[in-house]
Amino acid sequence: MPRRIPFFRWVKARLDRRPTRRSALALGLALMLGCAATLWTGHSRGVRNQALLDSATEQLQSLTDGEPADDARRAAIAWGYAERLRLGLESPFRLVESAARDARLTAEERRTVSWALLARIVDGGTHVIDAAVFDHIGPSRNGHTVRGEHHLALIDSVIVGSENPRAGELAIRLAYTLASTERIVDAVAPLLAAEAAALTADREIARREAVALVRGSSGTNPIAAIERRRAQRTLYVERPVLMALDSRVEEAATYDVPGILSAIRALDHSGVPTALVTVDDAAVRFSQELLDAGSRLPPAAALAVTVQRYVPMVAARATAVDVRALRSAHNAEMLIGAITTADSGRQTRRVVGRLMLAAAVAQRSSAQDAVLAPSDSALVPSAIASATGVASISFDRDVPLAWRSSLLRAFADGVRELRRVLPTLDLALVQVRFRMTAPADSALAMHDPRTRTLHLPVTTAGGTLLHEIAHELDRQSAAREGLAGYRSDLAARTVVSGKHASTARVATSLRALTEDVTNLPRISKATERPAEIFATQVDWFVAQALAKEGRSSGFLTGVQDELLTGHVVHPERLRSSGRSRSLLDALEAMTAVAPRARAAQDPSLETLLRWALNGPVDRRAAAAIVRGPLAPWSESLSAIGTCELEDSRAMLVRLAADSRARGWLSQRARWMAEEDRPAWARAALRQAPWDPASVERRVAELRDHVLVQLVSNVELPAGLGAYAAPTAARARCS
Repeated sequence: MPRRIPFFRWVKARLDRRPTRRSALALGLALMLGCAATLWTGHSRGVRNQALLDSATEQLQSLTDGEPADDARRAAIAWGYAERLRLGLESPFRLVESAARDARLTAEERRTVSWALLARIVDGGTHVIDAAVFDHIGPSRNGHTVRGEHHLALIDSVIVGSENPRAGELAIRLAYTLASTERIVDAVAPLLAAEAAALTADREIARREAVALVRGSSGTNPIAAIERRRAQRTLYVERPVLMALDSRVEEAATYDVPGILSAIRALDHSGVPTALVTVDDAAVRFSQELLDAGSRLPPAAALAVTVQRYVPMVAARATAVDVRALRSAHNAEMLIGAITTADSGRQTRRVVGRLMLAAAVAQRSSAQDAVLAPSDSALVPSAIASATGVASISFDRDVPLAWRSSLLRAFADGVRELRRVLPTLDLALVQVRFRMTAPADSALAMHDPRTRTLHLPVTTAGGTLLHEIAHELDRQSAAREGLAGYRSDLAARTVVSGKHASTARVATSLRALTEDVTNLPRISKATERPAEIFATQVDWFVAQALAKEGRSSGFLTGVQDELLTGHVVHPERLRSSGRSRSLLDALEAMTAVAPRARAAQDPSLETLLRWALNGPVDRRAAAAIVRGPLAPWSESLSAIGTCELEDSRAMLVRLAADSRARGWLSQRARWMAEEDRPAWARAALRQAPWDPASVERRVAELRDHVLVQLVSNVELPAGLGAYAAPTAARARCS
């Protein structure tokens, strides 16, 4: 048997031979030169692209400063793109693709505008939020309220400093919700913070992705790479991440919450300079031109509906704004043209800033929507009806011809996305009618159960298609049983006895779904139709199923997540803890559901937090704890406050119980006359002199009382309570 030579000795022996050494050295040198060449090529390509971006920025500035001699409107349109990007009114990369295809501009102007937009994304000059929107939300110190700049600086620092900005966004949401529970900030603060965090995270993610595109795009045209990645839906900034979060993102967000909450508690009215805001001269020059140009573009329903909801507030508090023009605004160009005003006062900025923030957030549901291509101009209703499987598609005479192709494309894309979740959806009897006016007062869209017609007003229907198709499913279920109306309405009113067990199961599921929602404290059984509850729940279910695949469709549904619910009528319908099982049982009896959509998943962090904050607590026992004397175990409870939990969800429930305790103590302290406040009450209100230990002991005892109540109030091991109660038990650290 031959003797084996160790591998490394064999390699050394070969290298000792002169020809082998030369070959190895040549190979190593070639590899080094190849790597250097690759790095140099990438660097030079990045430098070249950056030079092109800088040049495009200068050209855009020249274009909007000088205006084309033959058409001032093109200058207004170019400036409008820059403003829409600056304010975050659309997905940054969708705006880049739109500018590159906009037939209203010349070929050279399209190139200039699209490259200049990309340059601004790289520089992080997008999604600008006016700090005034956070004015007067708290906290207050010695009669002074923290200015909005402090809140905006905190949100920005958290998100920009996060490895994943979506984790920072979620952490901000959770922290401001807890701060509101503690009565540090107003009840409106969590929503404002969530909206601002969403846009700030979009800005930071888009900036990082744009930098990578500029540095790594093959050739010299990253615009083509953007169009390709948008078609493939691989841009992270456009994906509905918070609807179906990765556990690592949730864990990172949860561990950031205590620090952010402490920072909110410590905010005061000093330290951050107030930004000086002036009116842009270009806004004054271009506003009317842009308003006129935008009136020829198709509506953006999510934005249009949001604007109409803010019109009364603007009319009452920002009198310098042209309310008549604002009422007519149905897309981003018209909105920018309508809100231009010479008044830069803080009050006007606050009102207009909140409108623009809400409008920008509403538009996020359309981030992945396709840009109308030149070939789309040939779309005809009969062809789209055949492709989508509906009986017919028609337009009222007053629907502009220029809008119809985009509406047909959006409808076809929405139905295609829906069939990813409901693959055998039958729409053979459905007629689709696009119209200019709403079929009923305050209706964004409507399903007629008698004629099986979807009435879709062009300015408000985008984002409601799924809701109306859910009504059609409800109607189909009733029709199969020979019943008139919607099955969910009938199931809620009567006990429907069918020939088959499946029939009874559907009725039971629909009835349970309605009861889940109407049992919530903010929902009235008298005002909530079961058919509307069912349709809204289907809206949520499909949006979440698509989000698992990283997909969304703005025409199909406006739902973004549990907090940013879009322009749905009643967001509280999404608060039901038992929706999944009842809804899925009913849906599976109506149509096939894709296997991935059927897969169960744990409740989201926000669902868990809401459960912990809203769970019933024995208020008499809590009041006794506040009055004292402290229970004999209070010292040990105080020590529990320093325990370390490895379970991030248990830690969040513990934080929720802690915030409920602090909010309760703060409220009780405010009810006391100032001269009668004991040491713990002064400490709860941060009034000197105070004894922190006295209030912390009460916080510890109240926190433990809340956690015990959360566990003991779960009578049956079902639904969210069965999942959350063990988490609350772990949160006690005992």
